[in-house]
Amino acid sequence: MAKNIKAIKCPHCGSIKITTLRPDYYKCDSCGTEFFLDSDDININHNYNYPRNNQDQYKAIRIVLFAVVGFIALMFVIGALSAIFSKKPAPNYSTYSTSNTAEKKEEAEPLEWNYASNTLFLDKDNTPHVVVVGNVGTFRKRMDEGKDNKVYIGLFDPKTGKKEWVKTLMETPVELSSSDVKLQVFEDQNLYIIVKSKYIYQLDRNTFTYKSVLENYVKDAPSLSTGIAKVEFKYEDYGSAYQIVNNEGQNLAYYPLINKSIPDKQLYDERRKKLPNPTTKTEFTFSSKSSYYPEEKIQLIQYSYQYQYGFPKDSPRFSWDKDYGGSGIFTDRDPYKKVLINPWQFKGARLISFKDFTPGRLYFQPVIIAQNDKTLLIAYKPTPAEDDPFQIQLLDVATGAIQKTVTTDLKSMYGNGSLLKDGFIIKGASDYYYFDNSGKQINKFEGYNPKFDTLN
Repeated sequence: MAKNIKAIKCPHCGSIKITTLRPDYYKCDSCGTEFFLDSDDININHNYNYPRNNQDQYKAIRIVLFAVVGFIALMFVIGALSAIFSKKPAPNYSTYSTSNTAEKKEEAEPLEWNYASNTLFLDKDNTPHVVVVGNVGTFRKRMDEGKDNKVYIGLFDPKTGKKEWVKTLMETPVELSSSDVKLQVFEDQNLYIIVKSKYIYQLDRNTFTYKSVLENYVKDAPSLSTGIAKVEFKYEDYGSAYQIVNNEGQNLAYYPLINKSIPDKQLYDERRKKLPNPTTKTEFTFSSKSSYYPEEKIQLIQYSYQYQYGFPKDSPRFSWDKDYGGSGIFTDRDPYKKVLINPWQFKGARLISFKDFTPGRLYFQPVIIAQNDKTLLIAYKPTPAEDDPFQIQLLDVATGAIQKTVTTDLKSMYGNGSLLKDGFIIKGASDYYYFDNSGKQINKFEGYNPKFDTLN
């Protein structure tokens, strides 16, 4: 079949710039399309094949690369010039860390107490102080292995909240945990401190000096001469005493003010023995709810008893009870008397007399806080509602007349406080509240963890 001569054009872009690949097979030099001629019907079949090495594309890529490299070089030059001409040296990013700022913050971070105990303590002039004993550190260092773990003693003014001093009590490192520090004021009005059930210290109320007294106890009491394995305070109902286990394993009650140790099995009788030179003392307490007579109201009881400085004692417990006239097993068919205190308890507490001090008044969850020669300081809830706040009341110790009633927002009350020349102070759950003579609260002091800046 004859062929007509025609110019071959790219079927895709129409260009006549054609390269012959083999007979009847061609490639467009402009767009890269490959195509061939069908001899029978002069059809042109084509295949789109875009060039990979397009010169315009390479040119664009080179421009972008040059721009990026140029920008980096420019930034390097600017940084170098800044380091040379700046008044302040540029920060060294290779060594900079948050520890630098942490040190600065730590310098300003207040010191605080860790596993500390506190109590109200009166000096010889009846001025109140809050004594705190425990480990000391910053919040950040509480869990640090590098903390010194020394035991410190601090004195704070609850009226102003200011630190008076904080000093080292024990140079030997002792890492404390909960309840490792216990504080108690004995009858000599000095403060005694037990650390880790092993160390015993005394804070003198006259000089505010402190010292270890453990060595003196071991030296003075023959039963303690082998050493002390464990020591705790006896309950205050027992008097000013320690519960001690000596190095021979004996359990003893030790009364340091009279230097007398008593084996546990003999203590019951010793607390009830006739005193050699007693005096009469008058105090106050609240009765407790009775299981036999639950309808009976709680009463404020005034009682007098025989007392001798430093000797074992047994505080009375008043609660309506049934007196069957002796010991044994009894039923309700047996005759009995309704009594506020049983005869054997009356005798054991060395009681002389007692009476309902405020007949007819209602008290719920009452607490005796403090007393002096003229005034009794108590706290109670006016209703049995659990969310009711406490009221504070000052009573005349001679007549029971109400001198003042102060309402508070306190939902809990601790029986630790004092009557002062310019008012009174009480302890709530963990804080101390200072009131003036008019009943106005003038300060709330955080006794649990009072913060401070420096040791001295």
